[in-house]
Order: sequence, then C-alpha cells, then structure tokens
Amino acid sequence: MPDCFIEQSVTTAVYSLPIAQGWVEPTTSFMLERYLSAEVVRSRGLPALLGAVEATQLANEFVVIADVALVSQHTSGVAMQTSGRPDTLDEVSVALDGVSLTAEALARATVTPFYGIGVTAWSRSSEHGPVTILEDDEALAQPLSERMHDLGRAWFILSSLPFPSHVLVAPRRMLAEQEEALRLLVTELHAAREAAMARPGELLEQLMGEHALNRERVNALLADQTHRLTQRARSGLRELLHRTGRDLGVPSIDAVEIVSLI
Repeated sequence: MPDCFIEQSVTTAVYSLPIAQGWVEPTTSFMLERYLSAEVVRSRGLPALLGAVEATQLANEFVVIADVALVSQHTSGVAMQTSGRPDTLDEVSVALDGVSLTAEALARATVTPFYGIGVTAWSRSSEHGPVTILEDDEALAQPLSERMHDLGRAWFILSSLPFPSHVLVAPRRMLAEQEEALRLLVTELHAAREAAMARPGELLEQLMGEHALNRERVNALLADQTHRLTQRARSGLRELLHRTGRDLGVPSIDAVEIVSLI
C-alpha cells in the first residue's frame, strides 16, 4: 500500500480528524501535514490530499482522483478581513501572508470583481493590511460581518459555481502500476469521512477544543461541504483558474488528468 499525505486543517477535518483520533483503523499509512505545497508532494512522490490550485502544479506527473475532494458553496475556509466596509476601500495592498495558493486564487477572483476593491499589490510579506486574506481556523474564528467576508460565498454569488478547496492526487505511475491499492486508499478515505459524519457532535467539539473557532461558522462549513469533484465542481475550478491562473502561473484544468476509481 502507498502512503498518503493529508493537509490537516479544519477544512479537511472530515478526512483528517477521524484518522488522527483513531476513529478508523486504515491499512494505509496517512501522514498529516499542516500545509502541503506542490513542491513537497512532488518530491515525496506519494498520493496527497492538498489544495486544488496547488494540485494543478503537479499536472505533468500526477493525476487528480475525483472520488475524494472538499467542495464548498455558501461557506468556505477562506475569508477577507477588511479595515472598513468594502465600499469604502480602494487602491489597497492585500495581505496574503501564510495562505495557500488556492486561497490566493479565490481572493484574486473576488476582491475586485465582487467587492469592487482596487488592488495595488498582493503581498505575501504582510500579515495585516486594509485587506487581509485569512484561511482555515483564522478564517473561521469570527462571525461574518461588514469587516469579515466569506470569499467562497462571494465566489458562488459571482460565478454560480462551487469552490473546490482540496483534491486528492496520485502519481501517474501509481495509477498504472497500483490501481487496486489506490482504490483501497480511496475506500479508506471514504470510511474516515463516514466516521466523521456519524459523530458530528464529537467532530465539532474536537475542532472547537483544538482551535479558537466560531461554532456557527464551523457548523455551516461542515454542513455545506460536498466530497467529490463532480462535473459542476470541475467547472468551478476551471473558471477559477481561467480568471486567476495567468497571474498565479498555474495551468488550466485542461492540463490536469482527472480519473475516478470508484
């Protein structure tokens, strides 16, 4: 069996937390990491559940397995915190320090097109500014307000499409040589998700105990998530990449091979 990396976060909790807590006993060795870049996954040459935009950077050597994903419509783990109401802001630098490439793509697709805020720079060296992009536990720590905005929700209103935050990738050679092992990996990730969904109260309390979170926001995120890269979810990723891929230097979804094993 191949090992598998999982980006461990509140957003991926339906997969990562049951494994971390021993609610399931998979035969696969799952390794939980706070953040997975494309470079790290490429260097290790193993399956991984990571950010959807990061996954596109692996298109030459990896395939996306559509059977496991995290997709949001109305509530996501990416937020924009502003110093004032969005309609009072213009010509600002956007602080991106510590967020994933996937979160940056969502920000680039919504800050100006949806909120009308003119951007002078996208800064990865700034933690705070008039507009700050937050991700995962930081994005879910406060209720929404005139200064806290869910960018996944903004994307859905703007495009009528969902936001795929995470996808499962596997090396192309494994698909050719170890397809049955990859199918078992998918089955075990499904089992982890089912264990989480069977214990929603315990899942929520565990997350609340580990992070400073707004209970209503986390509940909404978990209720809103779907768990497969459907054709509609692919359309959401395609459109997100169409609008931001050139600025980020990432390929279009057409360069990504997407397969289903179950």
